[in-house]
Amino acid sequence: MSKQPVAPVVDGPMQQTFQPLLKLSHLTPVAEGSQRVIYVHPTDPTKLIKVLKPIADTKRRAKLATFTERHFPSIRTRWTRKEYGEYLRMMLRIGPTDIPPITHMYGFVQTDVGLGCISENVTDGGLGQTLHTAKDNLNATDLALFNDTIARLYRFGIRAGDMTARNFVFGHRNYAGQQGPRECVLVDGFGDIHAIPVRSINDWCNALGLDDSCKRLAAKTGLRWDAKQRQFSLN
Repeated sequence: MSKQPVAPVVDGPMQQTFQPLLKLSHLTPVAEGSQRVIYVHPTDPTKLIKVLKPIADTKRRAKLATFTERHFPSIRTRWTRKEYGEYLRMMLRIGPTDIPPITHMYGFVQTDVGLGCISENVTDGGLGQTLHTAKDNLNATDLALFNDTIARLYRFGIRAGDMTARNFVFGHRNYAGQQGPRECVLVDGFGDIHAIPVRSINDWCNALGLDDSCKRLAAKTGLRWDAKQRQFSLN
């Protein structure tokens, strides 16, 4: 009978010889928001890692928000918990051939700059272009892609609490090792993050919230919002 391999004996605590942290501190972030810093995964360019900033590094924060986060630390991770919870809720209700309008999420990893949330990278020869940067020269093809994403947000009842133009990205996703078709993806800002989670009551309440978000998005992008058809058009 062959002998089973024996694990090496480690003198002292395991953490002295084994460091599971993913190294990101030597990398340049590809994007940065008020709360999180975003890196391309160092070993998998099809994924991004979103790392929550230390409170000291957040800027332009309201005094009330800073005070609340200092005394109630769990609020700091609330956005991430809501975001991941919404992704799980969506995946458990859509079919195998449905294309999610939001980015896929792949769990968490400890890094040398903080706890990272792993998500899908939407690329277009580099980072995908956001609606914010494309809005002044938006062509009919990308407008159709954007409207298709809006339609799926309604169809799947996605709770999207922060539908800003910077959170919609045009580009390609990776499908089983192959580059997929060009599409528009909501990469951030989903999840019912409101203090009173009215959108989570049912899909009807959420649809009203999406109506309001789309109306405000139209005002900020210069697009025209048709509330009856629930679609955008160029002015």
